[in-house]
Amino acid sequence: MIDRLYEGSSINLTNELKSLNDKKQFKKTLAILDQHDKNNITTPSNFLITQGLQACAQMGDLQRGKIIHNRIAHRVKDDIYLSTTLVQMYMECNDSASGQSLFDSTKNKTPSMYGSMMK
Repeated sequence: MIDRLYEGSSINLTNELKSLNDKKQFKKTLAILDQHDKNNITTPSNFLITQGLQACAQMGDLQRGKIIHNRIAHRVKDDIYLSTTLVQMYMECNDSASGQSLFDSTKNKTPSMYGSMMK
């Protein structure tokens, strides 16, 4: 399936992952990201990463979310959407200490980020 998605563009892959998440097929989302990594096709975009983090949050897979966070930590401070998604993932996975730490270190907080902290 991943080969077919790459025939178009990374936008196709992002849309496919979003569609899988919308259908609550979170394991498939993460399987496609794994295949992406295995094939080392391209560096995953922040849009792909956010779909993976959202799947982790919905499944409560903190370990997997932390692995993704560690891989992209250098990109977090430059992308408010990625930071917000990470805070949401930590809070949904009941790791409020990590969520709070990331929230505190983020300079430009979004309303969504505040909302995640209030849950």
